[in-house]
Amino acid sequence: MPWQFAKYAGRSFQQLFYGMDHFLSESEKLYEEIHAQDPTKPEAFNPRIFYSEKIIAKASFLMGMTAIEAFANFILKDYSVRDKKDLPKELLNKAQISQKIDRWPLASKIYFLPTLCNPLLEPPAFYFNMDSIAYKTFRELVEIRNGMLHITPQTWIVLIKLKTNKRHELHDDFPENFWPVSHIFRDYSAFNYIAAKIARDNICWVRDSLLSFIEKIDKKYLNEEKYHLISGIIPEEGNSKEILIDNWQKYVNEK
Repeated sequence: MPWQFAKYAGRSFQQLFYGMDHFLSESEKLYEEIHAQDPTKPEAFNPRIFYSEKIIAKASFLMGMTAIEAFANFILKDYSVRDKKDLPKELLNKAQISQKIDRWPLASKIYFLPTLCNPLLEPPAFYFNMDSIAYKTFRELVEIRNGMLHITPQTWIVLIKLKTNKRHELHDDFPENFWPVSHIFRDYSAFNYIAAKIARDNICWVRDSLLSFIEKIDKKYLNEEKYHLISGIIPEEGNSKEILIDNWQKYVNEK
């Protein structure tokens, strides 16, 4: 069999999307195990399962948000045909005007991405409706992600029942304690499989919305790797794999 050298461009977002789904599946198993336990036998409850479920749910969420950001950055790198100077100024706020596109907040980058990659300069509202529930949910997910990574002390409303032994019962199911659109609990320590599932569904909506645009350019972009051939066909006779590897520069032409 003949050989040929190629340049290979790996895309990190592919594995990140797979990782999001893997951790969500693992979190679901633990979540079901937690809720299958007998509430009348608290002594048999394994606290490690409780904490592991939350840790893995957060891993799914953070990997999914990282996947979307990586996906957006790769699309901009591969398909962007214009810069912010090509956009009507009335579409941009002061921060967007002053910052480079790669420094824009993720929600803004996603909103403008199809327009930046479209030579027809269709307005971003053609692709994303800022007032839609889906886009508002995504903006909340970005805030949740930022809050987890750059956490600041926050307060929650709780109802306690005083007892003579100073123990208390706690109730925190107040609307103020939840994000208004996604209904994910604002307390990051409470983030669990249910929250991760909400996030995963929205992340897939963003991914698929971008794909509906990108697939008009490259239908294989999300799942296939990119190889760029940089050598002619090299006959096998007298050329073992080891010899080719040791002398690869002799065979390639990167023009």
